[in-house]
This record gives sequence, structure tokens and C-alpha cells, in this order.
Amino acid sequence: MEIYAHWLDGEHLRVSGWGPQDMSLAVMLKIQALLGHTVVLSDVQLIDSHVVQALFETEDFRSFVRGCPSFLRCTTAAPAGSAPFALVTTGLHRALESGWLSSSFDTAEPLVRLSEAVLERGEANPGLLFARGTALGARYEEGGVIRRRLEAVAWTLHHFSREAGVPLGTSAVTRPCSYRDVLEQVAELPGLPGHDYAPVERTLAYLDEHVEPSNRHRRAVLFAHLEATDPPHRTAMWNTATQAWNAAVQRTLGTDGASPRSLPEAADIGLYLGRPTDALFEPAGPGATAPAEHAMAPANLAAIAELSWQDIAKIHQDEVVTRRRDAFQAALRAGDAAAADDALPALLRAVRRKLPASGERPGRLAWAAAETGLGLAGAGLALGTGEALGLVGPALAFGLAAERLLRGGRNRSYIVNTLMTAGGRGTWVPRGEA
Repeated sequence: MEIYAHWLDGEHLRVSGWGPQDMSLAVMLKIQALLGHTVVLSDVQLIDSHVVQALFETEDFRSFVRGCPSFLRCTTAAPAGSAPFALVTTGLHRALESGWLSSSFDTAEPLVRLSEAVLERGEANPGLLFARGTALGARYEEGGVIRRRLEAVAWTLHHFSREAGVPLGTSAVTRPCSYRDVLEQVAELPGLPGHDYAPVERTLAYLDEHVEPSNRHRRAVLFAHLEATDPPHRTAMWNTATQAWNAAVQRTLGTDGASPRSLPEAADIGLYLGRPTDALFEPAGPGATAPAEHAMAPANLAAIAELSWQDIAKIHQDEVVTRRRDAFQAALRAGDAAAADDALPALLRAVRRKLPASGERPGRLAWAAAETGLGLAGAGLALGTGEALGLVGPALAFGLAAERLLRGGRNRSYIVNTLMTAGGRGTWVPRGEA
């Protein structure tokens, strides 16, 4: 399954307060890798996501993606047939647009300078870009934070443009929708709950008043107007626009599904459009050591967090794990819920046998991973040492995920039924009522 992770978007990370070194973010990606999902990156995520930068800073991760190239895929809106370098550098051209804002750097200047250097050279190898005597090498001190992060961006571009076997693609969408298109579509959904309708309607009204139609695909233009006018509900409008922007990117990239996350005061647009096919645990907040409402102790997350990416690679490439993972993924792609539910426990048992002994680490690592859609499978997963697997039904798994994404104090079953019915996904049945 190919998944677009909304939360890897730099602006999504910035407004939600996640720092580059938050353990939960890396753990989520490691679990994705163990399940065999492919995480699809957009052109902007390649250059302006501090999580992607933190990953590519380390040789451990770079070695992992070289050995397991199917884990990350890059898809952009470049013309079909583009050379790899042209395809992966579309985000650099965006960075050179007037008024472009960086979400991972304090100003756009570092990425602008890197973009100019990479496009001029036709090469993203950081060793060449930052060599002694070059403009970048002279401007950014070796070992400095900005230089390390810029080098990580260069490593990311170098990986996707030069490494053999790396999956690349161009969007098949001939007319990408704007985030305004997405907002309008969500606003017209029948039965949209008021708590989500209000921020969508306010954002639409503000866009129509302040942003010209030709600029409604650019978040930076909206941000500039919000900064200048400081309207009521500013946070709700900006965060809702960010959610809609990522939903538009997901649609443009054409992934199988998405991994959405809530933003403060924003409408949960990722749940209403497309397929919210991934619901790995929702961390309680930035810097949290355990996800909320999943009864996971810090030691549970540490079991996966302590694995290096090379450890993940060894498990990922194990013959038995590969066979089980392929069966699970084949069932998901076929939309065969029964086969996926049968394949998943076997995959998890194979993975668990490869985990290091827990020593005094108690308990288990458990999370929910939901694959939803027309008959698409979902499951509650449990992974640990010395404990039996826990498996819950698809409807409950998606319900748990949706409950975390939809903030407390709401009629959750009504909301989930509304969004699933609107998308043709059936209805959610709370536990005990199936």
C-alpha cells in the first residue's frame, strides 16, 4: 500500500509543534516499514520536512533506504518522462517563487541558496555542493545546524535522483486541485458536523475575499494575508487550509490512501476525502513518550525506538518476514479483508521472532493500523515479547483511529458514520454492537 503521510508536511509539523527529534515520529515510520507500506513523498516534503531532514542526516537511514528502496517513493507533478533529477527538483523551483515560505527553517533563505546551487550544478551531491571554496561551503559553517540540515536535503535529493532502483513517479492528474477546491468539496458533504463545517466555511469565505483565484494553490499567499489582517479564528483557518492543502496533494499524488493527523482548531479534512487508510497510533502530543489512550508505557515505544534502521532492515529483509509481508500487502491491494486479517497475524509473529529480547522490559507494543475502504481490511495490531497477538475487527480498528483524530466530547459514532457513508465506506459499529 502506498500512503501519503499528511504529518510529514513541514507546515503540518510546524503548526502541530512536533520537533525534529520527537521519538514517536521515527517509531511511526519504522512500523510502516515493518508492515511493508510505501511512504510517498511530495516534492515539497523532499526539501522542507524537518522529519525527512532528520532521517537523511544519518548514514543509518540513508543505508536503509538504499537497501530497502521500496519504503520511500517520490512522486511529483513533473511532466511524464522527466529525468530523475528534473523530477525530484520540482520542489526547488517552488522554493524560488516570490514569497515562498519555509516551514522547517526560520527563513526561506537557506533553501533558496541550496536550490540555486543544486539547479545550477545539476547535481545534489552534498560533498560537491559544500566543498571548500564553494558558495555554500563558505557561507555555512561545517558542523553547524543549518549546514547539517541543508546537507540532509541534498542527500535526500541525491538519493532519489542518483540511487538505482529508487521508485519515482509523476502524477497522472492533468489538473491538480487546489486546497480551495478541497474545502469547497468538503463544505458540500451532506451531514458535515458543525464543528468541522464552521472552520471550512470561514476559510472559504476568507480565501474568496482576500486571495485571487490564480493564487489559491499557494499557502504562502494565504499566510501573508492572515499575517497582515490578523482576523478572528486565524489559527483555525490556517490549520484548516493546511489540512486541505495536504488532502489536495494526496489527490494529486494518487496514493492508495493517507495517514492523516488532526491540527488544533482545524477541520479533520483528511478523514472526509480520499481514503484514511492508515491509523497508526496517535501520539499524545509533541515530545510525548506514549500515544494517548492506548495504554502504552514509554518502555513499549522504546522497544522499537531502540532498533536502528539497520535492525529494521534485517527484519524487513528476512525471508519469512518478506513472504508474510508480501501476502499481507497482496491482500490489501486486492481489497480482500478476510485474507488480510488472516495474513496479518502471521506477519506479526514473524516480525516478533526477530525482535531482540526485552530483558526487564515489561508488557507489549500495541497500536492500531486501519486499512479502510470498500472492503479493505483493518486490524488492531499487537507486537511484543512473550505475549499473544491481539487482533480486533476492521470496523473497531478504524473506529479507534477516528476517535483519536476526532477531538473529545463529540458524538463520535455519528461523525464516523457520516464520513464513511459520504465516502461510500459503509458504517462504523461501536464495540459490542456489531
